[in-house]
Amino acid sequence: MKRFFVFLILFLILTGCQNTQNQDTVSKQLYNQYRQYYQLVTSSHNFQTECEECSIQLVVNKTSNDQIRYDVIINAPQIEMDNIKAIAYVEKKNKDIPSIGLLEENSFSLKPNYVNKEEGFYKGINLSGLTTKTEFKVKIYFTYENNGILEERYVILNGNAS
Repeated sequence: MKRFFVFLILFLILTGCQNTQNQDTVSKQLYNQYRQYYQLVTSSHNFQTECEECSIQLVVNKTSNDQIRYDVIINAPQIEMDNIKAIAYVEKKNKDIPSIGLLEENSFSLKPNYVNKEEGFYKGINLSGLTTKTEFKVKIYFTYENNGILEERYVILNGNAS
């Protein structure tokens, strides 16, 4: 009986260690994906000012500590947009680059006139960040799947908080 408990404890310990390794692997994959999107948004020079498949808006607000909060809102889809992954970039010295769908395992999707958070369908998604500049450009790179085809978009929006 003692041997059984010893083997059971060893089995649980070894299984627990394996789960930690799997989580580390997933975390590294997600971080590498984030870095890839960061590279793409910072190195691209071909941006559009709008997107035909959905609405992309920039909302700018001053905060109490002399910073500007910007919110990139992606909503009102014209088509089904599955597994959306996005990153928004303002300036090089800003270390906090907002993203969605890149550093988490959750899936974010948009579908016209349909919301079901349990299934991962939302009314819209939001990327929020801070900057010290009153006039700035937000570069957005996002991907989504439509009918099994991966689509990518590069969008630039102008922010003005003066």
